[in-house]
Amino acid sequence: MKRRDFLLAASGVAGGTAASASAAAQGTTTSGGGNQSSGNGTAGGNQTGGNDSTGNQTQGGGGGPTEEVIVGPDGDFVFTPGTSSPLYITPGTTVRFVWESDTHNIVVGEQPEGANWEGTPGGPSDTYDTGYTYEHTFDTTGEYHYWCEPHKPSGMVADLVVNETGQAPSGGGGAQEADPEHMGVPFLAHYVGIATILMMLVSLIYTFFFLKYGESANTSGGN
Repeated sequence: MKRRDFLLAASGVAGGTAASASAAAQGTTTSGGGNQSSGNGTAGGNQTGGNDSTGNQTQGGGGGPTEEVIVGPDGDFVFTPGTSSPLYITPGTTVRFVWESDTHNIVVGEQPEGANWEGTPGGPSDTYDTGYTYEHTFDTTGEYHYWCEPHKPSGMVADLVVNETGQAPSGGGGAQEADPEHMGVPFLAHYVGIATILMMLVSLIYTFFFLKYGESANTSGGN
């Protein structure tokens, strides 16, 4: 009986030791899993969010394409492009105006109905110097006319056109005949021109017949 009791006690001690070891192992595994979860945690997600925010800043206004216009290049009183020929862009394009000389601004004169372009801050009275940049996103299609207020008398005016192609209309249809009415020529002047041409033709025909047949008659009379 004593030997049996001893064996039972020994078995109980061994089982308890095994259970304790198993519990300890499970606790270590759980703790390790927690560390692994912490390693894969939200910190990485926050970093990704920071990159997204930086990307939004890079896109600027509407996330569309960007065009650049130089204001006063080499001290000339022009917008390039825009002064010599209009800048054509598509809706949603952001135009970045970059100052390369001093005392310029942008005053909007004409724009399509529903557009909200206000030009540089401060209106016609405020000007800006080299290094200044100004951006505006154009969403409304149509023609825009603007200028630099201090140098408008010197020809510092420009045009910008927003259309679906971002290009100037092609001349594939051929040049149309100019309407004299639009050229300031009264319509009755055409009759004067036609009458003049007819008189010239009649004079030529008369001269031809007179020289041919009149000379023959004179020659015959002389003999």
